[in-house]
Amino acid sequence: MQKHRWIVLLMAGLALCIAATGCSIRQRVKMAERAPSELVGLTKTDLLSCAGVPVRSEKVDDLEFLTYATGNSREFFCHSGRYCEVTFTLKNSIVEKVTYAGNTGGPFSQGEQCAYVIAPCLKDKE
Repeated sequence: MQKHRWIVLLMAGLALCIAATGCSIRQRVKMAERAPSELVGLTKTDLLSCAGVPVRSEKVDDLEFLTYATGNSREFFCHSGRYCEVTFTLKNSIVEKVTYAGNTGGPFSQGEQCAYVIAPCLKDKE
């Protein structure tokens, strides 16, 4: 009887952890979906204040590209490493476009890795 109770408690704890993780992943996915439209118009000063210094930057004509990276490329069990490169395209020091590249999430969580970069820049973090 004691062994059965221990297994039930273990399973309940595991289910609670999985549910909590799923909720936080979904929240990051929603942030990543909102950012490409909500961050347009952000000034370069505000972008640097909220996202920090980019890992790469490039100027081409009157455009500036600031790229931020998050995640890792290591494999964990059967999952390949998840990472995201977020590139902000600026014109006259104003964000015009936000794009994502990389293995940004799983089949139901595309973009969730990108949220680690853009979350501090969103006004309403849900």
